[in-house]
Amino acid sequence: MTVRQLRQRLDLYYSSEGAGNEFRIDIPKGGYIAVVERQAVRKVSEAPAIIAPVSPPPSVSVASVPVPPTPSRKPYVFAIALLGIAVLVLGDICIQQRRVASVPVARKGPIPLWQALFTSDRKTLIVPGDAALDMFTIWEQKSVPLDWYATHTYDRESKASVPPSHTDVPLATRSVTPMADLALVANLVRAPEHMGMPELEKNIEVRYARDIVVADTHDNNLILIGPESFDPWVTLYQPEMDFVAHYDYVSDVYTIQNKSPRAGEQASYIYRRIKPNLKNYTHIALLTNSQGQGRVLIVEGTSMGTTYGAVNFLTSEWLYAPVLRQATDSSGRLHDFEVLLSGDFIHGGVGNSKVVAFHVH
Repeated sequence: MTVRQLRQRLDLYYSSEGAGNEFRIDIPKGGYIAVVERQAVRKVSEAPAIIAPVSPPPSVSVASVPVPPTPSRKPYVFAIALLGIAVLVLGDICIQQRRVASVPVARKGPIPLWQALFTSDRKTLIVPGDAALDMFTIWEQKSVPLDWYATHTYDRESKASVPPSHTDVPLATRSVTPMADLALVANLVRAPEHMGMPELEKNIEVRYARDIVVADTHDNNLILIGPESFDPWVTLYQPEMDFVAHYDYVSDVYTIQNKSPRAGEQASYIYRRIKPNLKNYTHIALLTNSQGQGRVLIVEGTSMGTTYGAVNFLTSEWLYAPVLRQATDSSGRLHDFEVLLSGDFIHGGVGNSKVVAFHVH
């Protein structure tokens, strides 16, 4: 029997047999706790009138006045039975709810990394790349430093990227984001759920790179997606990184510089789009926020599509588990680290992802 059915049975009883009971058992809607209430007492005028006996003439035998029967115990017994059923039903509901609550949530993904980036004490800003800025750089053949980007002044001397008419939207005000970045964002926003802490979702904000201000870097966890040609905010953290991505817009060549090569590593990793058989590269860096509090995750690569390499890393245990294991000390603290992945860029994704370099700070 459900609580709704029990309420219906109680209502039916107190509208018929139990109408004269002094007390009523009820279960208010929206809860599961039974309450006992005093019922409205009938008015005296509503009770049946009792006529006093009148002495009959002597010739008429006096009939004895009937004694009212003792009130039946049946209504009270039925009410007690219903209360017992209510207790059993509510007890069963509580047990089922406790069983559901005690079932452990299946956690998945790089949990130590999620715990570093999604916390209860501060917001996590996820910032996908500004593809319109990358197009501006290519068309105008000039790079855009962070101060120009942050103050929205980089388009004042635009030439090649000027819209054909005043009704067209200039690149500097367009909001264009690569699909690869959106695929990564879709994975990141589910991290609290995968951690078993869905309440942390309220601390997540997705911001366009052009809408970030310097104050956002002071007391937030940050996830910056895209190299400097897509998101100049990453340049704030380049001094702390061993790997730095650069784009040469003149020769259309991406280079990832390795400032501290280890044994077996290259000093630079180059990708030219005119040579499609070359490996592309994805750089992922977890850093302590040098601008304030919190942690920062940098995701950049040698083309728009290489962000898919980060999706592969974060969803493939055989890729992320060895990295996180080596970056975690005996106390369980996850240190800053950088990982460089190679892969084959295929339209709509990256295949054959592989770790080619890994640094722990």
